[in-house]
Amino acid sequence: MLQGLTHLLELQRVDDELLALQTEFDGLPSHRDRIEAERSACDAQIEAAKQALQTAETAMRKAEAVLQDKEALLQRLEGQQFQVKSNDAYTALLHEMDRARESISEHETKILEHMDAIERARGELSEVEKHVAETRSQLEAERRAIEARDAECTSEIARLAALRGELKPGVEQDLLAHYERVAKRRRPSVILVTEERCGGCRVGIPPQSYIEILRGETVVTCGNCSRILVHAEHLEPPAGS
Repeated sequence: MLQGLTHLLELQRVDDELLALQTEFDGLPSHRDRIEAERSACDAQIEAAKQALQTAETAMRKAEAVLQDKEALLQRLEGQQFQVKSNDAYTALLHEMDRARESISEHETKILEHMDAIERARGELSEVEKHVAETRSQLEAERRAIEARDAECTSEIARLAALRGELKPGVEQDLLAHYERVAKRRRPSVILVTEERCGGCRVGIPPQSYIEILRGETVVTCGNCSRILVHAEHLEPPAGS
């Protein structure tokens, strides 16, 4: 019986490792999804920065085109100065020329502003590209680490599953069935006790039950939580082993 309990404790250790590994393995896809989401965010950042630069350059070209039109208008008006016949017409022409010059000045100012905007957009694009390159490098390192861990978990889960299969025959069927029922609800399911109290639920162990645990001749379970109670002394290997 004691040998069966020793096997059962080893089985519990293996099950705990299996559960932890399986939980980690099941969580790997969410890590992959996060990496893909961050990659997409990087692409979006680059695209937004490029779009901002393109918008600034487009605005610059439009302002330059308007400026050229205003300069051409002023040139035509200046060419008409010697063609007007009356003072009123000449005065009106001068007003038109003044408005054209004001418009030219305004658009020259706008062009300077657009040039500044382009420089800022180029600087921001450069910063975003640098940041994205670093982020992508980190994400690739994470991706490789996840793939490596995936392989490690798969291999270790298979090893532990095989070891579990080797341990099960060493545990009596009734004891194994009880352990597996409890393990679905509570972990650990096998408790090593050193006092008259269950180490799982902390409820006191009746004196008679504790005596039976000390004798180690029968399997004793907690009357409150159904965990299997084992005294540590009974699991020590025999001398010379």
